[in-house]
Amino acid sequence: MPDGDEKFLEAADRLGSRLCRDAICFNGRCNWIGASLEPVGQSWTVVQRAFGPDLYAGTSGIALFLARLYDLTREPVHRKIGQAAVAQSRSQIDRLRDTGGSGFYSGMTGVAYAWSEIDGILGGGDLTAQARTLLSEVAASNVELAGLDVVSGCAGAIPVLLAMNRRLDEPTLREFAVRLGERLLSTAKPRNTGMSWHTIDVPAIDDLTGFSHGAAGIAWALLELFAETGDDRFNQAANAGFAYERACYSAEHKNWPDFRVFGPQPVSAESKPSYGLAWCHGAPGIGLSRLRAYALTGDVTYRNETNAAVTATVEGLRQPNYLGNYSLCHGLFGNADLLIDAGAALHDPTLKNEARVLGMRALERHHDDDQPWPCGVPAGPETPGLMLGIAGIGYFYLRLFDSVKNPSVLCVGGLEVK
Repeated sequence: MPDGDEKFLEAADRLGSRLCRDAICFNGRCNWIGASLEPVGQSWTVVQRAFGPDLYAGTSGIALFLARLYDLTREPVHRKIGQAAVAQSRSQIDRLRDTGGSGFYSGMTGVAYAWSEIDGILGGGDLTAQARTLLSEVAASNVELAGLDVVSGCAGAIPVLLAMNRRLDEPTLREFAVRLGERLLSTAKPRNTGMSWHTIDVPAIDDLTGFSHGAAGIAWALLELFAETGDDRFNQAANAGFAYERACYSAEHKNWPDFRVFGPQPVSAESKPSYGLAWCHGAPGIGLSRLRAYALTGDVTYRNETNAAVTATVEGLRQPNYLGNYSLCHGLFGNADLLIDAGAALHDPTLKNEARVLGMRALERHHDDDQPWPCGVPAGPETPGLMLGIAGIGYFYLRLFDSVKNPSVLCVGGLEVK
């Protein structure tokens, strides 16, 4: 039975209906126009654009939300527009092939995952077969072209490929996941404590910590690979990645540093890290990696680090107007998503209640008065996608209503742990 409040499902239903209302449909396909941060000239600028097929901001992510919503509401328009969004993602998949995108959130692995999940809900089509074909193409791609991180590289793809192999019985997916793991081993940088990875080309004081682009996400993927294969190379590298972050932890800030440097000043010896709280960078995402590591290993060190991440996250959520948006990637609902799973895994119902309180407070501010929802595009208006926009906000409310039927999209894949 659902573990949530009907008001949360009603909120998700209204958000899904808005997405259906705003969809631009033609010939059985649909897309959306929304805010996006794009490079224009020498600066990043908020623009209005149509979206690609990816899971992060594109039509497959929106379709996944609409399918899960339909599973609970049985509203025909949610099914119809979800199917049309899938059709659009299928028609645009060459856009990801052209960029060599085998990653999860930004690439073909994520699209295939979404198609398979949607087929399991809606049925009546060939989406699982299409996902199998797409994943076979991914498994034949050049490992050396793959990025390293969770958003667009090896770390995000590995756990999903392992899970899809178990679902589809496609050994090539497991083999490719191993090859991606070996790429992570070959690109690791030994440190005085542990090891780290250079994942994205941005001004930074040091190799990044954190889930989306840093050591937490990579170490998590390697640990999933060890659990699947028993190859201790992956276990040792995972432990080393976690050790690097452990050495970076600031007891003063009760958080892990974000080593990226923003603004016009170049990186220098005087540059100082920031200590943000988000799924992508900081305690909430790192907490997901440690929660999963604790589930896989039972190591109390990971439980203690989970507790530290949860404490920092709760304190942040209790600050008025913290973050200023509700996106999954770097907003309040992405942070609170940790509390849903941590509450269940650690048998602490007060954590889920923190997420529920936040959800209710947001409804009072935006849903009840029909006000716009602050999304994850900085200084931008509402946007439709899963990780930055309305679809993700709606997905969080589905999670509050029934977190079993609606698993997190922030830490996907891996072995089931009893």
